[in-house]
This record gives sequence, C-alpha cells and structure tokens, in this order.
Amino acid sequence: MSRRFNEYEKQFIANSLIEQGKILFSKFGFQKTSILEITKNVGIAQGTFYKFFNSKEELYFVILEMEEEKIKEQFTNVDIFKENQPNKAIKSMLRQMIKTIETNPLIRELYFGSNMEKMLRKLPPEVLEKHFNNDATSLLSLIEKWKNEGIIVEVNPQIIAGILRSLFVLTLHQKEIGVEVYQETMDLFIDLTVDGLIKEE
Repeated sequence: MSRRFNEYEKQFIANSLIEQGKILFSKFGFQKTSILEITKNVGIAQGTFYKFFNSKEELYFVILEMEEEKIKEQFTNVDIFKENQPNKAIKSMLRQMIKTIETNPLIRELYFGSNMEKMLRKLPPEVLEKHFNNDATSLLSLIEKWKNEGIIVEVNPQIIAGILRSLFVLTLHQKEIGVEVYQETMDLFIDLTVDGLIKEE
C-alpha cells in the first residue's frame, strides 16, 4: 500500500525532485540521468516519482521553465535609459542574454542529440502551447515596456518578438553558421535588429 503524503510533504518532495533534478541534469546531462538516481538523492522510492511528474521529460521541462523565468526577470528589469543611450543598452542586454543562454547547461542540454524530440513527444500539447504563449507574452510585454518608456517601435510588436526569438534560435546553430564567424555574426545580427527596428524618440 502506497504512503499518502500531506500537503507539506508533497511540496517538500516536489521541490526536492526539482532541486536534485537540476543538479543531476546539469552534471550528467539529460540522457545519463535516471529517475532512480533522482529519487535516490531525494530519499523516496522510484515509483513515488510518478505521483509528482509523469516522466523525466516533464521534470526537466519544469526545471527549464524555471531557468527561463530567471533569465526573463533578470533582463526585463534592465533600465535601458540609465545612461541615456537606449539602443546601446538594448544591444548590451541582448548580448548578455545570449551569453547566459549559451552558457546555461540546462538550456543547452535540451538541444543535444534527440533530447528536444523526446521532450516534445512526451509532453502534452497543451503544456507546450502554454509555454510558447508565455514566451511570446513575455517578449511582447518587454516591447510594450520599451514603447511606454519612449522607444518608438516602427514594426508590429509581434514581428519584433518573432525576430528576437529567431536571434535566440541562432545560438543553437553555431556549426551551421560557422564557428569562426559565429560571434561576429551574432553581434551584427543584434546591431541590425536594434538599429533597424527600434529608434529613439
């Protein structure tokens, strides 16, 4: 007979699974980390895992969303008018964001091998749709913030959001772009994006 947990225990175990999952995924990667290893570190039976998450992919996705939220919060709060050079500040913000994405082991791991394919296959469509909608909403909110702070956006904000997403997708294709020209390509892409789509009032 399986044990029943009270609400405090449920929350504690869920948080512990997330914490240990983050540690193990970062250290060993998604493929080499097993549910057994995670539950062993938490101190629960392997079968208990499924009371909290339907799969290893779902746990990873929850952790990934938390990582992305921290990145969004960090850059959404940047004061682009601090030095009276909004365009320069936005370029710097985008470069820092790209660097964070490039060096975050949890985000990078998603794109190794068939990890992305497995993730998309295992997760319910409504979960993925909600995630993509939240991403779009976050970008649109940031663009609206720039408009409200005096930046005039000449193009439909949804198109700008799409361009920014394209910028982040490029970080996954260093080999295709060419490792030797990747950094200069990204720098130029950011300069052209900001100078071409956003101008100071």
